[in-house]
Amino acid sequence: MKIRSPRARSLAVLPVLALSCLSLVACDSKAGTAAVVDGHRITEKELSRYVPGNAQPIPAGQGASTPAKNFVLQFLVRNEVFPMLLAAAGSPVTEAQLEATKAAALEGTTERELTQQIVASGLSDRFEPVVLRNRQLLAVLRSKLTTDKQINDALAKVKDKVSISPRYGSWDPTSLSVTNLGKKQLPSVLSFDQTLPGDVKQPTQQ
Repeated sequence: MKIRSPRARSLAVLPVLALSCLSLVACDSKAGTAAVVDGHRITEKELSRYVPGNAQPIPAGQGASTPAKNFVLQFLVRNEVFPMLLAAAGSPVTEAQLEATKAAALEGTTERELTQQIVASGLSDRFEPVVLRNRQLLAVLRSKLTTDKQINDALAKVKDKVSISPRYGSWDPTSLSVTNLGKKQLPSVLSFDQTLPGDVKQPTQQ
């Protein structure tokens, strides 16, 4: 599949900053919530629209992979966070700006071809507009936040506005990514009796 690694995409434009450590805010208190971004809920039902029940983990390079729902959730969260970063920098994104980046965001392919790549990875064709919008937002972000200070200041303003359900891990505000965690990383005040992503042992490479 031609979709680039989400983490690689963010690190290409956003430096790893010495902000806070991983912040975990339990949003499991609302049934069916996968994440909350500045008050906006991303629901389990929304994730299921893009991830078929038989979806396999998405390859992430170097033999690693990401659970399909985590992969999709990261795109959905970033599509909420990127406009917040631009607004925090005093340059809110417009639909006209996004439309102007569409050709470049498709990277020489068509939307039909992008959809085919997504389906080939095991995800729903409905995920194509999400991926395309992510690329468009990232293009606008790169064009407007051009200095380390702009990036750092914007990240500092939005770093506490994302919470991820413990089912999927936590939000790393320095790399704008969903990171897996296990029970041993949970705060002592939070109990969770199900298996967390970080508790799943990966098979040993032969």
